[in-house]
Amino acid sequence: MSLRSLFRPLALAAALLSAPMASAAMTQSEINEALRGNSDIYNALFTAAIIHHVAETCDTLGGPNRLERVAFFLPIYRQARSMGFSRRQIEAFVDDKAEQERMRALVHRHLERAGVAPTDGAAVCAWGRQQIEERTPIGRRLSER
Repeated sequence: MSLRSLFRPLALAAALLSAPMASAAMTQSEINEALRGNSDIYNALFTAAIIHHVAETCDTLGGPNRLERVAFFLPIYRQARSMGFSRRQIEAFVDDKAEQERMRALVHRHLERAGVAPTDGAAVCAWGRQQIEERTPIGRRLSER
């Protein structure tokens, strides 16, 4: 028996014990609140929601391709995992209809504060093009179709 094979179970146990763990007793509502309360995660999801809204509302602008979306979401996913949440819990947060409606309302308020009617395709397109021209974090992820 090598030293490596002897210490492997000990190293694994130490890693498991030291890793942050979400309580199994947490409700999905508590998990959602924790993820929503993490500004890095929620701000990134907000940015993605605005990009999605622009791409869905404006026929001439599109969002990132699949590879770019994976590259954008992977660090967010990893951060949520580092908080101790399982893949299932994270997916339940993202798929939660109340969370989606909350995010949609935030996107609409953001656009309205910018003087853009969220359902006016021409206005959303103009705003999206302005974001592209200004090279904002949103604009860098939008492109002409």
